[in-house]
Amino acid sequence: MDQELLQDQPLWEKLIKKWFWLYLFSFLVAPAGYIIKVLISNSVSVADVWVLYSVVGLIWLLSVYNDLGLTESLQYFLPRYWIKKQYNYIKTSLYLSLFAQFSTGLLIVLLLWFGAPWLAQNYFHSPSAEVILRYFCFYFLGINLFQILQSVFVAFQNTFSFQFVDFVRMRSIVWFTFFFFVTWRQSIEWYSLNRVLGLAVGILVAGVLFYKNYRKTLLQWEIVLEKPMIKEYLGYAFWCFVGLNAGHLFGQIIQQLVIVVLGPESAGYYTNFISLFGISTMIVWPIIGLIFPLVSELITKKDDEKLRNLYRFFYTYFAVFSLLLASFLVVLWPETALVLFGQKFVFSGEMLSWWSIFTIFTIFVGFNFAVIAGMGKIKERVKMLLISVVVVAIVSLVGLYTIWIYWSILALGAGYGLLFWLSFRLIYKDIKFGVDWKFILKNTILALILSVWIWIIKSDLFVFDDMMRYSNLWKLVGLGFAFFLVFVGVNWKRAMMLKSEVMRMRGK
Repeated sequence: MDQELLQDQPLWEKLIKKWFWLYLFSFLVAPAGYIIKVLISNSVSVADVWVLYSVVGLIWLLSVYNDLGLTESLQYFLPRYWIKKQYNYIKTSLYLSLFAQFSTGLLIVLLLWFGAPWLAQNYFHSPSAEVILRYFCFYFLGINLFQILQSVFVAFQNTFSFQFVDFVRMRSIVWFTFFFFVTWRQSIEWYSLNRVLGLAVGILVAGVLFYKNYRKTLLQWEIVLEKPMIKEYLGYAFWCFVGLNAGHLFGQIIQQLVIVVLGPESAGYYTNFISLFGISTMIVWPIIGLIFPLVSELITKKDDEKLRNLYRFFYTYFAVFSLLLASFLVVLWPETALVLFGQKFVFSGEMLSWWSIFTIFTIFVGFNFAVIAGMGKIKERVKMLLISVVVVAIVSLVGLYTIWIYWSILALGAGYGLLFWLSFRLIYKDIKFGVDWKFILKNTILALILSVWIWIIKSDLFVFDDMMRYSNLWKLVGLGFAFFLVFVGVNWKRAMMLKSEVMRMRGK
């Protein structure tokens, strides 16, 4: 072998070194989606925003049937095959996933291409949707290859390559969007083309990194068609596929009900609500992306002590982080929406103020689901999602006709709350772990005091006028910096203790 693909590192190295790349590129990538949305929201109508992002949602929904659960199956089995020295299985699973996804992808693209006129007229009610759908046919084929390459990076915890190629893809989309914006190609047709062009650049860079890092290892082995291996691999993929269906249904059901019950304008507000909603989790999601292969590795090695340390660390420190983030944003979401999307979308920010109390559920559901996937308990995850889908559908139907769009927030919160409780029970049953409740309580009180202070002074700081957006932006950044500076100061001694603990873990 010319390199060790899955190094046997102490837990502290995985948490610090690998998370460094995750955080670095995540901070660089994070603004990209919002820059794109800001440019689009400020150059087309609310209804056009809905059309474009509804097509994007449809494409992601169709990707469930294209993926067949093989992407997650690949990420689960590659580290296991490597640890067990089943090298031929690695190459077999790669080619099996690639063949299956391109075959189903081609079939879906043909249906989408010829069905575009009907969908544009009968579902999206916009002539522009036909052109957008056909652009996304090319995107649909390209994303297959991109995801396979990324799955290899994820499985072997190559966080630099995984995050770097996504950074290149998203930044390319931003530049193409900006180019269309300043050259007055301000239409949703042009803005959909930017995603295809950005993906092409991302595939090129990912292909170069894959060839450079893995051509002498992953590509040198043989393809073996052994029935037990294929049965286990496809069996895991099947339940991933069912889970992806349930997960997409969970994410889309409220949006679709809003469209049907309340119409396109409300759906436009809800679309930007979901975009803002992503801000509250963008800092922890990169970490969650590493949890899945890391847990799979530790379980394969039967290292329960490192698993216990990992769970305790996440539940203690990220509980505090999510509480602080929620308390800050619950009072400043309208101002955030004003800065990002303009005054016409301030209502989306008001919706997020209500949602912020559920932030902790969102963060921990992502973590818990990554852990459950690493445990190989995919069937249990599917059951949780299906139960939550039913609950969300019932709650949404009851409330949208009476309390308008505000009820969608409560429905989404109820769904995430249920998912958190069910997933936590399963993890805690497998491995018992503790958290530092005194630390959590102290910071909860601190968060409440700081959020009340911001609520009192914010009316004197912010002006709800599109002409004052840049002034409001700097005030928002200044408040955020002051908020978290106070938090760091109060917890300085704990930060130093955490540093010492990490150093002690070095030898474990």
